[in-house]
Amino acid sequence: MGCSASQLEQAKKYLPGRKGEARHDIDDMPDILQKLTAAKQNAAAKVALKMLLDVAETEMASSAVVRSGKVVPKLVAWVSSKDPEVKANALNCCALLSMHDTGCAEEIATPEFLTQVGNMYKAKDKKLAEAAAFFFSKAGGNKTVRQRILDGGVHKQLWMMVKSKKESVMKLGLIGYSKLADDPVAAEKLCEDDVEELVKFLFIRIAKTDDTDVEKWCLIAVARLSLATEFGNKLAAMDKFGVLFVKANDTIAGRKLPAALAIANLATNKMLRVRLIKYRALQLFVEMSKVSSNARRDMQDFQRVAALGIRNLAGSFDLRALAGRMGVLEAVAKMLRCKDLDTARFAAKAAAELSLHEENGRKLVLAGALKPLIDMAKSGDAYCETEAVAALANLVMGDDNQKQFAKEGGMAAIEVMTLSKNPRVQHNAKRLISRLRLAKMRTAATFAAQMAAQQKELRRKREAMGYVGGD
Repeated sequence: MGCSASQLEQAKKYLPGRKGEARHDIDDMPDILQKLTAAKQNAAAKVALKMLLDVAETEMASSAVVRSGKVVPKLVAWVSSKDPEVKANALNCCALLSMHDTGCAEEIATPEFLTQVGNMYKAKDKKLAEAAAFFFSKAGGNKTVRQRILDGGVHKQLWMMVKSKKESVMKLGLIGYSKLADDPVAAEKLCEDDVEELVKFLFIRIAKTDDTDVEKWCLIAVARLSLATEFGNKLAAMDKFGVLFVKANDTIAGRKLPAALAIANLATNKMLRVRLIKYRALQLFVEMSKVSSNARRDMQDFQRVAALGIRNLAGSFDLRALAGRMGVLEAVAKMLRCKDLDTARFAAKAAAELSLHEENGRKLVLAGALKPLIDMAKSGDAYCETEAVAALANLVMGDDNQKQFAKEGGMAAIEVMTLSKNPRVQHNAKRLISRLRLAKMRTAATFAAQMAAQQKELRRKREAMGYVGGD
C-alpha cells in the first residue's frame, strides 16, 4: 500500500531533526569536520554548522571535534560573527559539544569566551540571548568551566539571564545557575552577594509559576545552594522551611525529590537540625526510604535522599536517641541492602553516627545491619569500604553484637579489610581489631572479677561456718 506525498510530509513531523531536512548522523562526522574546516564564507559556515548541530550532542562528536584541533578555534571565532544566524548556531554547537567530559568544554570555554557569552544577556536579538543561556545550561556543570565562570565573575551575568523577562532565557539561565551551584564551594561563592534577593526570587517563582520545569529547577537550585551556610541561615531567618516541607510531602516526584534534597542538605548545618526535626524531617526521610527498588524511575532516588538526610541529621548527639524511637534504625538497616552504592554508603555513614548511641547499636544489629555492612566492607569500592568499616567499628562494642559479628562472618571479613589498598580501610580495620581485643580483655577482666568475688564469698561462708562450729 503506497503513501501520498502529504502523508510522508506528515510522518516527518514525528522524526527527530529539522522538518523537511535530512538529519545527519555520527557516520557523517568526517564530512562534517571537513566542511567545518574548509568553511570561509558565511554561507558555507551556515551549512557546516547545521550539519554539526545534528550530531553535536553525542559524545563521539565532541571527542572528534576536540581531537581535530582546528574546529574549536573556528567555532569560537564564529561566535563573534556579525551574522546573527552564524553566531547563534555556533554558540548552540559549542553548548552541545560541552555536555560531555571529553575536554571540549575546557577548550571552548576560555575566560575571554565566557565573558563574551555572559554579556550576551544584553542582546536585543532574542535568539542570541537564548543561545547564550543555552550554553550555560549545558556547560555550567563542567568542573573547570564552573571555576572559570566564578573566577571571572561571569556568574553575575548568568544571574541577569535568570532574572530576564524573556521566559525562555530565564528558564535556560535558571538551569545553568542550578548546575553552577552543584558544588559546595561554588554555592558559597554564589551566596556572597545579595543572598536575600536570591532567596526571594527563587521562592516567588516556586510559589507563582505554572511551569513545572521552572518550579523543579528553582527547587534544585535551592537544594544545591542549601549547602552554603549563609543560604541556609537566610532560609531559616525568612521562614522558608514550611514551603520546602510542603513540597517535600507532595506526591509529585519532580517536586518532592528536590525539596527533600534541600532539607537533607540543610541538615549539614548543625544549627538548623533541631528546627528541621520539629518540621518532622526524620518522619519524611523514613517514609521516603520505604520506596522499593522496583519503583518508577522518577522515584528511584527517594532512598538516596532519605539516606543522605538521615546521615546528616544523625550528626547531632541529642538527635540519635530520638531517631531510635521513630523507625529510623529500621529504615537505615533496609537501605544498607540497597543496590544503589550511594544509598548504601549514606546509610552506612548514618549507621556509624547512630550507633554512637549504645542502644541504637544493638537495635541496628537486631534489624540486620551487620551482614550488609560486612559485605560492603569487603566490596572493593573505596567509599563504601571506608564508611562500612567505620560503622562496624562502632557496632561491635557490646558482647552480644560481637557474637553476632563473628556469626555473620566478620572475622574472615577483617582479614580481607587488612589487605585493602585503601589506607583508611586498613586504619579502620586495625581499629576494629583493637576494639574486639579490648572487648575480649574487658570480658575476661569482668569474668575474672566475678570469679574472684565468688571465691571471696565462698571463703567468707567457710569462715563463718568454721567460726560457728568452733563456738
